[in-house]
Formats: sequence, C-alpha cells, structure tokens
Amino acid sequence: RIVIGYHGCDKSIAEEVLQHGLDLKQSTNVYDWLGHGIYFWENSKTRALEWAEQGTGIDKPAVVGAIINLGNCLDLLDYECLGQVKAAYELLSMELEQIGKPLPENSISEEDISFNRQLDCQVMLRLHQFNEDLIRETLDHPTSRNVRLHANYYDSVRGMFPEGKPLYPNAGFRRKNHIQICIRNPNCILGYFKPRRQNPSYKAIW
Repeated sequence: RIVIGYHGCDKSIAEEVLQHGLDLKQSTNVYDWLGHGIYFWENSKTRALEWAEQGTGIDKPAVVGAIINLGNCLDLLDYECLGQVKAAYELLSMELEQIGKPLPENSISEEDISFNRQLDCQVMLRLHQFNEDLIRETLDHPTSRNVRLHANYYDSVRGMFPEGKPLYPNAGFRRKNHIQICIRNPNCILGYFKPRRQNPSYKAIW
C-alpha cells in the first residue's frame, strides 16, 4: 500500500534530506506512542507544519514529503492488529509483575488526551520483540539482519491519534484528529519531495 506522509522538522534538516540525500533519523523517545521509528503525518502537510512551528529546538519550521510503501504494516485501524497489541500488553504486564516492577504510565493530558505515552511505547516495543522472537524460531541463522529481512517483520505501524478540542459540544470528533505512521524499515520510504506551493488561482488540493 502506497501513502503520502509528511514530516515536520527544521529547515536545515529538510534541506539536508532533499538536497544531500540525508536519511531522517528514527525517533527513540520513551513516550513514542507507536514505538521507535521515523514518524510521518499521513496526507496532512498542514498538521506536520503546525507541529514543526510549535516544536522545541526548531528555528525555521519546514516539512519534508515522502512517498511511502507501508510494507508489512501493523495497522492499528485493523481489528486483528489491535488484538496483537492487547496480547502484548498482557504479556508485558505479566512479566513486570513477576519481577516486581510497575507498568509505565501514559501521562500529561491535554484535552483528556495523553501526549506522554510511555505505556503504549513499551507495549509496542514488546509486541515487536515477541514477533521477532517468533521469526527467529523459523530461521536457520537467526541474525538481526535476517529477522529484518523476513516477510513477517513489521516494516511500519499506523494509527489514528485523537487530538484537540471537540468540534462541538459533546462531539466525538476532535479538531486535530490525524493518522500517524511510524516507519521501522527505512526502505519503506521510496523517495522524499518538497511540497510545492498551491496555485491560488485554483482550488486547493491536499
């Protein structure tokens, strides 16, 4: 499946990527809700730019576009994939209980939405670890590289992030709902591009 993603960053990073072939770096924060990888907003250049404008350590906000093949995607809008996440949580919870350690927590809420999702991050990492352990059992030479080359390795993760104030009183929709993509396999990124300016003489196409 091919999608368009947008990555908010500083202009200096965008120029290095677009002009000099620099690869975007994976995010490895403890609160990354889809786990570790390169994050994109799916089909939302405006939201990516808005994030860059509000981001710390960004002097000149910019956006890099990417053509992405999701490969073997853990799609959290898919019922079966959500079942895997629940199973990973139960496994993580049991393991931590056995060694007397508490589960990490999702914290720091804004409009009742958590932006510091340490629990979700650890669940995703445990899911990938479990999946990769299963792959190793099928391999004659279970090296890390051979695991990443296996068809069952998860190349990407995709999920819907609720964000912002409700659109209207008692609404189930929020102003900044969006889909994020976390790329684990850099080969999913078929190419980068610079989003062009819209021609004001025509209707906007996003």
